[in-house]
Amino acid sequence: MNFKSANLVYFTGTGGTARVADAFERSFMKRSISVLRTELKGVADPVVFGDVLILLFPVYAFNAPKPIEEWLKKIQSVDGHPAVVVSVSGGGEISPNTACRSATIRHLEKKGYDVIYEKMLVMPSNFMIGFDESLCAMVLHATPVIVEKVVVDIMKGVRNRTKPYGIDRIVSKLGYFEAFGGGFFGRHLKVNDKCVDCGWCEKLCPRDNIKIIDGEHVFGNDCVICLRCVYGCPQKAIEPGFGKFMVVPEGYNLSKVENRMSHLTVYPKISQATSHSFLRGVRDYLIESNCFKL
Repeated sequence: MNFKSANLVYFTGTGGTARVADAFERSFMKRSISVLRTELKGVADPVVFGDVLILLFPVYAFNAPKPIEEWLKKIQSVDGHPAVVVSVSGGGEISPNTACRSATIRHLEKKGYDVIYEKMLVMPSNFMIGFDESLCAMVLHATPVIVEKVVVDIMKGVRNRTKPYGIDRIVSKLGYFEAFGGGFFGRHLKVNDKCVDCGWCEKLCPRDNIKIIDGEHVFGNDCVICLRCVYGCPQKAIEPGFGKFMVVPEGYNLSKVENRMSHLTVYPKISQATSHSFLRGVRDYLIESNCFKL
């Protein structure tokens, strides 16, 4: 497939999907393909598309997050424009997430897009159960390698469409917790006495859902449970009043892992790093990367 420009459109909460977008951008730029990059934050209007659309999102409640759905409603219809849909999760391509791209693909196809490729990529988990640092480092190392393989496939004209499990199609339709529960979760966020009123949360909430008015934090109804404020607050001053089980106790900071992994030369075997059964999808992903010993 011959194209000269690509449009990366993505939503990111705690930074995983942004790093996937970074990897795509580097891979395209290496091939002298110009990149127009759009992060969906606040009110994001549709942009002028390049020769191919790459739509990336983290998996929230077995689906694309609300900002992706809102953006898809705004885009104009096209005639066979190629598109690639990439989901990002901490579990990989396993049930119940195999149908997480289906609704997004349907929206694009109704708008006239030709979805030529779909893929699940993995980033360290920020939901309920975190990865240890070794596994985080392995995933961060593997993802750019797999992104490179995806770009090579796209350039060669390879089509990749997957078939979700039937049960996952049902789960994805039942999994709109983020849409209905996001507002409830956001309204019940709490600010503890560690807060120094720095304004970090107000400035960096991707939904503009946090306002500081007369020294008081006001949380609106547009939360999508991305957890950026919870994990990213420099003072660790924001806590969930509801759904505490969703937050990884040790926190989530990809930048710190990246800084430490820059000196890492030896990785554990895949079998050792992914011995738990719930890491089966991550194990398959690391094997696919061909970066580590089994």
